[in-house]
Amino acid sequence: MPNPQNPNDVMYQFIDTQPEDEYPQSRDSSLSHFTTEQMTPEAITATLPIVVTITGSNLTNGQALRATQFITIPFASATGMEQLNNRLFYVQQASADSFQLYDNRGYPVDGRSYTTYIQGGQFTLVGQNLAIVNPSEFPPPGLPEFPPE
Repeated sequence: MPNPQNPNDVMYQFIDTQPEDEYPQSRDSSLSHFTTEQMTPEAITATLPIVVTITGSNLTNGQALRATQFITIPFASATGMEQLNNRLFYVQQASADSFQLYDNRGYPVDGRSYTTYIQGGQFTLVGQNLAIVNPSEFPPPGLPEFPPE
């Protein structure tokens, strides 16, 4: 019979078998392993429009990103581009490794007055990537009509 008073009991062994954390190597950093992707940029230009480089990001035009962890203080941890912090952007002109930032009105973000990017920060993919479904298949075959006649 398990003994809850004994920390070496079999019932507690699962605690020692937790997988090692892959963060930040894993782009999926959500605890639930839902579809949250966090990416650390390698370069951000202070231009109009802002161009972000993330090797292998493979984003597509129209995807929404939230910028986080862009900080100025303490100086040793500064990332630059703190003007991006906690803002929502949309991807345009996407390629395999880079994309441009646009606002929710469809205008390119002007980064010419922003601080120079140093390192760090996060872009988190937000929203849902829903599959396109043929509406002619709703309701699925075999379901009764509602309301019943």
